[in-house]
Amino acid sequence: MKKINFTNLYKINKRDQNSIIKSFIKNLKLSNFIKGKEVSNFEKSFSKINNSKYCISCANGSDAILIALKSLGLKKGDEVITTCFSWIATSAAITSAGGKIIFCDIEKDGFSIDPESIKKKITKRTVGIIPVHLYGIPANMDKIKKIAKTNNLWVVEDCAQAHLAEYKGKKIGNFGSFGTFSFFPGKNLGALGDAGCLVTNNKKLAYKARLIANHGGKGLHLIEGINSRMDTIQASFLDIKIRRLLKDTKKRISLSKLYNKLNKEHITKPKLYKNNKLVYHQYVIKTKQRDSLKKYLEKFNIQTQIHYKKILPEMKAYKYLNLDKKKFSNAYKTSREILSLPISHDHTKEEIKKVTKHVNNFFEMNE
Repeated sequence: MKKINFTNLYKINKRDQNSIIKSFIKNLKLSNFIKGKEVSNFEKSFSKINNSKYCISCANGSDAILIALKSLGLKKGDEVITTCFSWIATSAAITSAGGKIIFCDIEKDGFSIDPESIKKKITKRTVGIIPVHLYGIPANMDKIKKIAKTNNLWVVEDCAQAHLAEYKGKKIGNFGSFGTFSFFPGKNLGALGDAGCLVTNNKKLAYKARLIANHGGKGLHLIEGINSRMDTIQASFLDIKIRRLLKDTKKRISLSKLYNKLNKEHITKPKLYKNNKLVYHQYVIKTKQRDSLKKYLEKFNIQTQIHYKKILPEMKAYKYLNLDKKKFSNAYKTSREILSLPISHDHTKEEIKKVTKHVNNFFEMNE
């Protein structure tokens, strides 16, 4: 029985193997491993494809959020509102920058931060909001921007899973002061190691972010910064792979349409929003029989994953906040029901149809 991998990074990167090897040898000969011209080349490529004025590369997606917060002048004790349902990098960056995390619940029928919950969490110490475009599904930026404007707050978009996603025809990452991206190998646009970037349409913020990412201006040290630079080799790899991003994204969207034909009675599928472009970093369904379904699919060599099993307020890292998980009821319930099905531009229609068939078979057997 042929195995359906959740992700096969070798197959994904093998397409560009010759170009990657050629680029590596070139960089090896030049030995300009940090801040080579390939870095600025990639920054130009990404800012262009994302319709952003400025792109500042950095070492990883986590650093991208940290650099954004430092650029905005986050001070000790400043409160930043973010989702309780995401990877820990978002909230950890707030703490690392000296701020205080204020967790919000997610929408009842979605995966993104709930705008109504945001309103209830705003205090005199609130300075900003970090929505996460989880799974490649844009958050409700109209409502979030309105709340931010009314309360004089900045917005930083965590776009780590949402390369080329759009909200009402506009690329995500362009709604706030910054948009932050990760190029972790498993992302829709992935490096062969860690890498990340920030995008912004504000010249002053772009200048400050670049200073912070490179020791406050290498040799100048105008401010105290950090060491977070995308290396030349990763930049050259990404500049090769970005040429396929539009085509690869269309493939993911095409495969998602096959999944959307899954039996509506037994599962909750990703909600489709009018005028929004979902890029399906993950294709996530919800079912109360999640664990049984996962085990059933394993019998047929179908790999699935769970993103994420626990909400952040449950984590030991945030025990000090003394939060009641019941106050994040939507996210808590969702975390117990979600299952990520295989989807990448490497998968075939036949594989997706096979997964769909076995998912439906499972529920027919358990009716």
